[in-house]
Amino acid sequence: MKLKFLLFTTLILMFIYSESQAQTFKAGLILGLNASQINGDDVGGYSNPGLRTGIRASIMLRDRVQIDTDMLFSQRGSRPSASEFDASNGLLNWKFGMDYIEVPVTIRFSDWYVDDYYKVYAKAGLVYGRFFRSKNSLDSPFRTLDEYIRVNDVAFTLGIGLYPRKNIQTELNFTRSLFPFYLPEVGYPWSRALVGYYFSIQIMYEI
Repeated sequence: MKLKFLLFTTLILMFIYSESQAQTFKAGLILGLNASQINGDDVGGYSNPGLRTGIRASIMLRDRVQIDTDMLFSQRGSRPSASEFDASNGLLNWKFGMDYIEVPVTIRFSDWYVDDYYKVYAKAGLVYGRFFRSKNSLDSPFRTLDEYIRVNDVAFTLGIGLYPRKNIQTELNFTRSLFPFYLPEVGYPWSRALVGYYFSIQIMYEI
């Protein structure tokens, strides 16, 4: 309910603002991939791929500065890399995935003005994530964690982007949670705290 209220309020405010100053408002469709990892999972590498897709609304504050607000379906998680080996079980081949609805809010600074638009930008901000589902292979060490995963997540994000064409942008982001999504206590099924982070690459078409 809190997430629905947040999204509804954000969209209403942006709609009101865009109606009053249409030239400062932009929107777009996003499609991309996450490469994720978990600190504390005993495996290394950004070897867990996931889908990243959704919409973006942007408000121009100044000539080179704007605020971006996204609403995304984002898949995170962990899996061993192809080279990781367990002495007793051979090659590791489990997978642990988590599905989130994410709402990043970032401020963007643009540069390199060419042909009436800026070609590159850098951005930073915070991401609110709402966990709603996990997916585990049968041998995943995290298959019993569902009831202990924090539903709400807050992360920081940094990104850079390039416009190969005026209405198409490519973007690379790094996102890391500020708090563990799992904290161990006596009797819990995992012995250490788990913090998620990931790189994402995406393409966006501005409407």
